[in-house]
Amino acid sequence: MRGIRCRAVLVTLLLLTAFFSLPLAAPAHEAPRPDLPVPPTLHASVEFWTRIYSLFGMGDFVLHDRNNLSMVYDVVHIEGATDEVRAASAARPEVERRRELYAQLLTSLADGVSPDELGSEGRWVSEAWGCPCPPELLRHAAGNIRVQQGLREKVEEGIRRARKWLPRILSILRRHQVPEELVALPIVESSFNPKARSKAGAVGLWQFIKSTGKRYLTITRRRDDRRDPIRATEAAAKLLRHNYEVLGSWPLAITAYNHGREGMLAARTAVGSDSIEEIVEHYTGPHFGFASRNFYAEFLAAVEVTRPMLLEHTRR
Repeated sequence: MRGIRCRAVLVTLLLLTAFFSLPLAAPAHEAPRPDLPVPPTLHASVEFWTRIYSLFGMGDFVLHDRNNLSMVYDVVHIEGATDEVRAASAARPEVERRRELYAQLLTSLADGVSPDELGSEGRWVSEAWGCPCPPELLRHAAGNIRVQQGLREKVEEGIRRARKWLPRILSILRRHQVPEELVALPIVESSFNPKARSKAGAVGLWQFIKSTGKRYLTITRRRDDRRDPIRATEAAAKLLRHNYEVLGSWPLAITAYNHGREGMLAARTAVGSDSIEEIVEHYTGPHFGFASRNFYAEFLAAVEVTRPMLLEHTRR
């Protein structure tokens, strides 16, 4: 058992080293185009999702702060994982043990315990948060630890699937005068799986729910155009174009794809700004949770990992 534990610690150290030091193929802070900016406050989030998409696989479980994605505590690794559900089940006991460990360290630091009394892990947590720091920040962090499973295999499979549709999808996006980079959005939504169906009933490559899909597509008992990659792309291009015309910026239009056009109008009004970084940082409206807050950063990360595929086709 001791040997297994030592190997697990070594794997974790290697993964964490890779997480923080791996150079990206194209730096995540470089905007793909001026109207798709990468604000400095979102750099850490974009880099986090780029690594989740390209470095960490289904056997890797990253423990991180829900709001500050630069704060990565640990990585639980399941060797030889070939099924994401089974990997998650196998990892759960160790994930929960480590979550409790870091929550207790943060609580102890908030209670005034010296980092030196908490060992190397306690000193690391203290330094990572820039302590001494307010006790309320540490207590909040103790209850704010989230786990993200790696998505590398799903993304790689999605890119392979995308190649057969890419020329037609790009043609549709150009015709509707929306950014070509939106071809990466199905990576976030479905990994380019036309048979994908979410728990909320969203279907297809572009994950339309029925109510939204019916505005642009035929959806009946006998026919569901959400499952047709080309018809669904036409619908997505129209929806995104409409979002842009109403909201006036692509970061808001893309976030509205997840949070809804009316939801983003409400967010813009509440914050008093059309800046995506201001909305992500300050908006606390209903249903603007982790998924909506991270949607634009995830999209930019998807652009990074699909960039070689996009360049291959746009140069033809």
